[in-house]
Amino acid sequence: MKPVFVVFSFLFLLLGISACRVKNNPPELTAVLPKQAFVGQEITLSGYQFGDDPVVTFGRSGSAIVGKIVSAADQSIRVTVPLVTPGITQVQVQTSEGTSDPLPLNVQQPPPVVSAVTPSNGLPGTNVVITGTYLNQVQELRIEQSEAIVVDSTADKLTLQIPKDMPHGPINIVIGTKGGVTNASFIVAGTPQINSISPKVARPGSELVIQGVNLLDGIVRINGLTTDRSQTTIKDTEIRTIIPTNATSGKVTVTVFEKLIATSTDSLKIVLPPAVANLSAREGIAGDKIILTGMNMRDVTNVQFGSTVVPFRMLSDTQLEATVPSLASSGALTVAVSSAGGNASASDQFFYYVAPSAIVVSPARQVPLQPITITGQNLYRITEVRVSGITVPVTSRVEGSQLLVSVPAAAVNGPVTVTNRAGTATSAPLVVIQKPVVTSILPAKARSGERIVIQGNFLLNAQFYFTGSTSPAADGGKNEDTERWILVPADAQTGPIRVVNVTNQPTNTDLFTVLRLATITDFTPKTAKVGDEITITGQYLTSTTAVKFNGGTLTATFRLSGNSLLVTVPTGATTGQVCITNDAGITCTTANFTIDK
Repeated sequence: MKPVFVVFSFLFLLLGISACRVKNNPPELTAVLPKQAFVGQEITLSGYQFGDDPVVTFGRSGSAIVGKIVSAADQSIRVTVPLVTPGITQVQVQTSEGTSDPLPLNVQQPPPVVSAVTPSNGLPGTNVVITGTYLNQVQELRIEQSEAIVVDSTADKLTLQIPKDMPHGPINIVIGTKGGVTNASFIVAGTPQINSISPKVARPGSELVIQGVNLLDGIVRINGLTTDRSQTTIKDTEIRTIIPTNATSGKVTVTVFEKLIATSTDSLKIVLPPAVANLSAREGIAGDKIILTGMNMRDVTNVQFGSTVVPFRMLSDTQLEATVPSLASSGALTVAVSSAGGNASASDQFFYYVAPSAIVVSPARQVPLQPITITGQNLYRITEVRVSGITVPVTSRVEGSQLLVSVPAAAVNGPVTVTNRAGTATSAPLVVIQKPVVTSILPAKARSGERIVIQGNFLLNAQFYFTGSTSPAADGGKNEDTERWILVPADAQTGPIRVVNVTNQPTNTDLFTVLRLATITDFTPKTAKVGDEITITGQYLTSTTAVKFNGGTLTATFRLSGNSLLVTVPTGATTGQVCITNDAGITCTTANFTIDK
């Protein structure tokens, strides 16, 4: 029995010792598997007394890094290798009871990681700083196929220089370490910059000039629309391109290798070509307001009637209102508009006219109800013609130069006026011929062939018929409306004169006396004493005013007897001719009278 008791006592002692160890001793780390691992890889720790809340550290005291525990049990922990320096490091487990003894872990070099490339682009010769982790233990460092020029190198930063002969474009920087290979991207190109665009307002199809720097290899976009590469010439400081037909207003960008983008400060305004569909009026005068209807009117900067620039105001994108200018003469004009988008003209011409002028009426004398022709300048769109203040219709016209009207029945002498919307022109007075008027005949008596003066009105070109005459009297040297000179016809007789002008309404004057020389056909007796009567026969004796003997020097008394003269032989009469006097002159006998003593 005694030996059994001793065995049980020994076992009890071992159990007591064991219980004291769990409660009072720090954890024990017996194994790390695997024995080498990469950062981020899970490893398994085996041992004892890991407790409920263990901490696993990697590295030496003072610089150790805590690993992330995936799962933990009293005798096993799964943990992720933290970011520690590659090589042999120490792994320990810590609990509230203490810290285990370390076991070694070989942390292998991880693949290099690039976090940033600064700058991301640059010209050949530029220094490039690559930052990241595990950039040490470099085994390969090249730019495309060329060996990189290393300026500086640490585990978290590499400074390289882009070869000076490196062509422009995106390149690949290859970084190879013991842990692996990674790539970094870089663009061999300067950062583009747009300093100016010209013009800032343009039409599709026109050239756009972009000034700036680092523009080589750029792609031009206008409000996002790419321009035609075949119509683009590119230099490092200037790009010239053609604005596409479907371009819209917006910013201009130059994109180099799809990543480097320069944006203009100013927006490019795209102005579409204007178009003029119609005019609200196709004729007018200075000051008229004409509506032009079409398309793309909002950007119009200039409106012309012919070659004259006119004021205008914008109504909408499809309409503008222009003011007809004051021009020197009438005529058809082309109405045109222009903008940065181009030029356009109305298909229909606009007829401009001014007030009529230089009016001439033909004939200058006319009778009522007969036509007159009006000629002059700018006889366009005539709205009214007045003759002696009376409105008359236009019976025919040659637009611009001639009108035909009739003289109204009530017309009197006066000007003819012609009016259109631009103004009125006045002619010299038109003489409206009326029935002839005679106010005087000077002298009222005359011999045939003599000139008499007739005064009155409407006598120009009138014909004068003397009593007893079948033909009009001949002109005497003056032919005017208010005065005529005529010659007394040879066959004229005493009586009124009939005056006829173009009105064919004759006027008879007062009595006109035609003076004719008395003719002596005979006298008897041819011998007589003083106091005796002799009888003289002949023609036109009734107008006798005196009878004289002695060759016309001794006056005798006489009396009419029918168509004969009875003359008393006066005292002192001698042999000689007997003479008769009337207003026409003196006529003497061909034979001598003989005195009987």
